[in-house]
Amino acid sequence: MKQNLIYILLVFFTSMLFAEETVTIENEPKEKRNHSRTSLLLKRQTYQYLPYEYTALTDKNEAIVPTRSSSALKENGKVLIPFVFNYENLTKGFKLELSYFEIEIVNANTLLYQQTALGANISRFYLSPMARSEFEFNVYKTFTPGLDWKLYLGGGIRNINRYQYGNYLGQGTFKEYFFTYGPQVSLQSIYQLPFDLAFHLTMDLFYTQGTRFFKQPNLMEDRFQYSLSTAGTEGIFRGYELDGSLSYSFHPNMKFFVGYNLIVSKFSYYHYNEIQLSRSTENLGSANPTVTGAWEINLPKKSENFDSLRGIYVGAMVSF
Repeated sequence: MKQNLIYILLVFFTSMLFAEETVTIENEPKEKRNHSRTSLLLKRQTYQYLPYEYTALTDKNEAIVPTRSSSALKENGKVLIPFVFNYENLTKGFKLELSYFEIEIVNANTLLYQQTALGANISRFYLSPMARSEFEFNVYKTFTPGLDWKLYLGGGIRNINRYQYGNYLGQGTFKEYFFTYGPQVSLQSIYQLPFDLAFHLTMDLFYTQGTRFFKQPNLMEDRFQYSLSTAGTEGIFRGYELDGSLSYSFHPNMKFFVGYNLIVSKFSYYHYNEIQLSRSTENLGSANPTVTGAWEINLPKKSENFDSLRGIYVGAMVSF
């Protein structure tokens, strides 16, 4: 009987201690219960892409006619599935984050108005198929200005690759390709709202530079072009990214996002000394293409023009 009483008392006190420890843990902030957190965010992003070739159509330094203007770009939208992966150490107060996406447009076009010596001309202008990909890796230091407010200050490396494909199968996989990378600084802010809602804001400033790869010859709708002095040319992206979103936490480890993303960069050629030799073509892309007219020499100038992406997205984040 005495042994049974001792056993009952031990079970009772053990249960009381376990219950007290459970209450203590439940009352602790979530961040103090876990030493680290890993999460994966998948987005369904609708982007509108305005490439350099479109914004350069009306550049005065590029114009080969006195007057040129274009309408809004069409067929330049794309639905993507970008991802963002991050690891946060809550004890040491730092976070690692990487993200990636790629966009491709193949039929972007605009109405191009040109004033020539023969009079006004309006035609539909098709851009060459093109793609742009971005990879980011950032390291952040965590700050907590308020109970419901977190700031992440840091930076890292941004890689921007830009492809321009050939108009015809004979040109192969690309006719111009830029591989650029460089530093960026980044600021993230998360403010907790009532009802399990939170407001997220990210701002990046970046500079990337890299090699240009160019394939000869260049076949256009009405021209056959061969370029000289192409070696040593590079490409530069300078710009910023803004991302604002509202999240709803419907589970301790799951969140739903609605947001808007904007990437604006000025693209420019570096060490551009190209000499273009070209002739007119007829029936290009058919079984019997012909080259007509005399050779023409052109010394084009390249200037800065915008290369931008913008759009809304919905997403889901899973923490584990």
